[in-house]
Amino acid sequence: MSELLPAAASVSEAWLLSLERTADAAGGRAVHVVSTVTEPGTEILSVRRVLDGALNGYGAQSVDTVAETIFPASLYPDPGVDWSPYLSVAKRGMLDAAAEGLYEAYAGMLPMLRTINANKSGTYFSRMITWPGKEAGGVNQLAARVEHLRAQHVAGNRTNNTLDIDAAADAQADEEDLRGVQVYAPTDRRTRGFPCLTHIDLTLYRGRLHMTAVYRHQYLIDKAYGNLLGLSWLMQFLCQQSGHDLGELVVHATLADAQYRPRALSLARDARVALDADALVAPGSRP
Repeated sequence: MSELLPAAASVSEAWLLSLERTADAAGGRAVHVVSTVTEPGTEILSVRRVLDGALNGYGAQSVDTVAETIFPASLYPDPGVDWSPYLSVAKRGMLDAAAEGLYEAYAGMLPMLRTINANKSGTYFSRMITWPGKEAGGVNQLAARVEHLRAQHVAGNRTNNTLDIDAAADAQADEEDLRGVQVYAPTDRRTRGFPCLTHIDLTLYRGRLHMTAVYRHQYLIDKAYGNLLGLSWLMQFLCQQSGHDLGELVVHATLADAQYRPRALSLARDARVALDADALVAPGSRP
């Protein structure tokens, strides 16, 4: 029943393994499919092209569009420097301004984004930066995580598991009570649809920041690759802003869905051919 997939270096390989295993399962669905990316953000571009071509043919969102629902990288003015307790005031200001610019730009777009029916309850990123995500002025969970991670860095703490403390997500909790990244309210009675991503857990271990994301329903053709990529971008942002090294990304799909099995099997074959013929792209590179 459960599928603990082999660790993969790239987002592309991790996605393809999950698609192959799930498409091979009876009915094209599997429970507890766990994927690991050891170098989050790394991609094999020919695999991405195969998938984007298929998504375009189905009239579905591109990989980039899905990824930006989790972390809108196009709105982040990357300052090109990592945080450190020893950074100059000017460079620290550059990092803080870049993060604040991202938060403000997205909050400014939120009223327009919520006119789209799928976003009426907010988006994943809006829930991260202005919980509960329907309007500006809510709890900025990411800013709180960055502050906490910087404090661990200053204190010399290279291992910390307090980031996984959860709170009643639909309550207006203090930022100190929100150590994980909450995207799902326990009062939500919807059985399907948004939000499929229920929780993001952060663990600092030996100076590396690791992430685990839990999906109650993972659509492997339409969403999974973009989800892995967006989570990778989010990890890279948190690491840059806190000065910790990039760790592993683990995604647990409690139900993995290959959607339409014949189509999934064909897509997996095409992607496997592309994988065998291409090379890795450096982490953070975007086609």
